[in-house]
Amino acid sequence: MKKIFFILIFILFSLPVFADKKLLAEADADYGEHLSGECVTCHHKGGLNRGIPSINGQDAEVFIALMLAYKAKEMENPVMQMIAGRLDDNQIASLALYFSKLK
Repeated sequence: MKKIFFILIFILFSLPVFADKKLLAEADADYGEHLSGECVTCHHKGGLNRGIPSINGQDAEVFIALMLAYKAKEMENPVMQMIAGRLDDNQIASLALYFSKLK
């Protein structure tokens, strides 16, 4: 019984990771660059130390998880909720791939 429980827990916690990897496999960094104009308006390359972090070089899976959390309104930030809410999963993944490649 314990073995089944641990297997179910593993599957439950692994699903988001597998979903992110699938999204990343279908992502297009060039498309992400095209979409990034609105992002870089606030998220400056070096960060401005005003509460808005730089997203250059961010791990793609972390980026996807954060954006999906904003989209689902699980994280508080009305601006990010609005922006993430307008993006589909492929757009989020493409942005994640693009920003993860920047230094």
